Amino acid sequence: MYLTYDEFKTLEISDISEDNFKEAITKAEIQIDMVTNFFYADGLHDLQNDLISSKRSLNMRAKAFKRALGIIIYYAIETGVSSSNDAISGNVKSVSIGRTHLDTSGTASVTYGKTAVPNEAMALLFHWGFLYKGVDYR
Repeated sequence: MYLTYDEFKTLEISDISEDNFKEAITKAEIQIDMVTNFFYADGLHDLQNDLISSKRSLNMRAKAFKRALGIIIYYAIETGVSSSNDAISGNVKSVSIGRTHLDTSGTASVTYGKTAVPNEAMALLFHWGFLYKGVDYR
């Protein structure tokens, strides 16, 4: 598990219940793994080591990953969109998050591609290099 409920609360994204968190975390982890190409899941990178690293860039990257996961969880709970199928099916016609309300013919305008990952989370992941698809030549 990438994120605990206590860690989620410290992100101050939302004050959702622990039961809602537990219901959403597994699908949210699947979504973040898909868009980050299993960055922390495959064993090549260690999230816990990055969090305590003395290298500021690794530390910030790990925190950004957790924040993006928190955004995905919050989005899933608020909208009911927690899988790629939900995102592309178009069953959700309107979305209300806090004081923001979007009327849409689907969720394509607020999620990335055919995923259930909101654009805010994608922007955060992109900024910290999780979506880089090039070849390391070192």
